[in-house]
Formats: sequence, structure tokens, C-alpha cells
Amino acid sequence: MKKIFLILIFSFISLFAFDHLSPDNIDKKLKGKNAIVDFYATWCPPCKVLARNLINFDKVKPSNVVIYKVDIDQHMDLAKRYNVRSLPTLVYFKDGEVVAKEVGIKDESELLANSKEYFK
Repeated sequence: MKKIFLILIFSFISLFAFDHLSPDNIDKKLKGKNAIVDFYATWCPPCKVLARNLINFDKVKPSNVVIYKVDIDQHMDLAKRYNVRSLPTLVYFKDGEVVAKEVGIKDESELLANSKEYFK
């Protein structure tokens, strides 16, 4: 029972660890930044694993990289706009422009390598 409670608490906290994007703020938040946007859903188990990996990555990421999240259940319009069809999906933006898109769980080392490659 303790394990389930801790998992639920962690899942809830991880949802709010990063700023969330909406149609109203996405262009402003991405402008001039190297950003990784995590398209996720609260009901998606792989998304929860990726959320945990993003929290760990946040501790070692390059200082010029910012992480944002988009809950597709709240903002399906953004998922459609960026052609997100599977979860979890990470979209890498450089100054508001998409430079790469990846589907699936990435670990901390993959996230670091991708950041260095996409944000040269």
C-alpha cells in the first residue's frame, strides 16, 4: 500500500515539475530558446517513466535547454499542430522551430546526447 501511495504522489508531483504549454503561451515560451516539449497524457504509463527521466535529466541538462510539457488531453490542438500521434513524444525546438521529434521513453543519457546533437 505504501508503494502505491508513493507512486501516486510521485506521479502527481512530476506533472507539475515543468511549465505547461498552451495555445496561448507556446509561441512566446519557445521564442529564442532551445526547448524540449514532452507531449504526454496522465493515463499513459510510459509517459510517467519519461517524466521521471526528465526530472533526472533536468539536474544535468545544459543550461541553455528548457523543458516544457503539454497534456494532450487538455490541448489536443497542440498535439495536432505538431503531428503528435503516439505517446510519449518529445519535440525539440530551437527558437520556436521544430528540429526533431522522438517517440518513446528516453533515459537521461539519451536526452543529454540528443540535446547536444539538436542544439549545436
